[in-house]
Amino acid sequence: MQPPAPGTLRILHLSDTHLTGDGALHQGTVDTTAALDTLLHRLEVVEGVGLVVVSGDLSEDGSPASYQALRDRVGDWATRHGAALVVVPGNHDQREGFRQVLANGHVLGEGGSPLMHTLEYQPPTVPVRGQSVVAGRRVVTVDTSVPGAGYGAVSDESLDHLRTALAGDPAPHGSVVVLHHPPLPAPTALHAALRLQNPGDLADAVRGSDVRVVLAGHYHHHSAGSVGGVPVLVAPGVANDTDVIGPYGEESAYVGTGALVVDLAEDGTLWSTPVRVPMPDSDTIAVHHDAASVARIIDVAGAR
Repeated sequence: MQPPAPGTLRILHLSDTHLTGDGALHQGTVDTTAALDTLLHRLEVVEGVGLVVVSGDLSEDGSPASYQALRDRVGDWATRHGAALVVVPGNHDQREGFRQVLANGHVLGEGGSPLMHTLEYQPPTVPVRGQSVVAGRRVVTVDTSVPGAGYGAVSDESLDHLRTALAGDPAPHGSVVVLHHPPLPAPTALHAALRLQNPGDLADAVRGSDVRVVLAGHYHHHSAGSVGGVPVLVAPGVANDTDVIGPYGEESAYVGTGALVVDLAEDGTLWSTPVRVPMPDSDTIAVHHDAASVARIIDVAGAR
């Protein structure tokens, strides 16, 4: 891959690692730790990464051990490459375990240096939030998780945090927003039931601002769109790859892992390159839910 142009921030965008503290297989089929290790090993050759982002569903079980596994692996990669590391919770994450290991999600600063955080207890009802500056870009994390649910929402508290951050002193080269639930149409009935409930509020918050890109996950498949005139990039899933062209009312995912390499120039020019890494049994079905199973999951985890 070509190195980034001068002044460009190269972002390695990962999502949906679904790590487990005890090494249990995701959906009974995928060793997500092995998938992450395989992906990071292949990505060693990518030059010039200044920021690593993991946009939610870091953990499958919410255990501190799962977050430590992510911190060890992705944090080590970022440190060796001299990159900052920013992560945000998703619907499978648990805020208490997340905060215990990853604080507010802004783990490493420019050059891969550890960031210091005040140890202050926050109850799980309080969204995880933070911001940092990387190569002249303000990086703002927005927690769209809803405790006990699979769908997402930007709470009033999170909207206030985002608006306040964007209303601060202008960032030299604009802002990057990181969240889990994309403000985009969903590819399957299950993901539609677990979608972001108030994308219009997010659109209002970023419209006319200095936000250059919104980075999201959740769909386990790369897609792109826009919200409030701002580009939205959805990363592939590290854990598996959603079948986006199968029957709408069913849910299937293939064995597969990948990431996005996103280059953001000083003038706001943006381009991204999906990276797909073959694994043993690639393109075999990792999980399948028929329409009846999808309906049951929606009843439990979907919005009411």
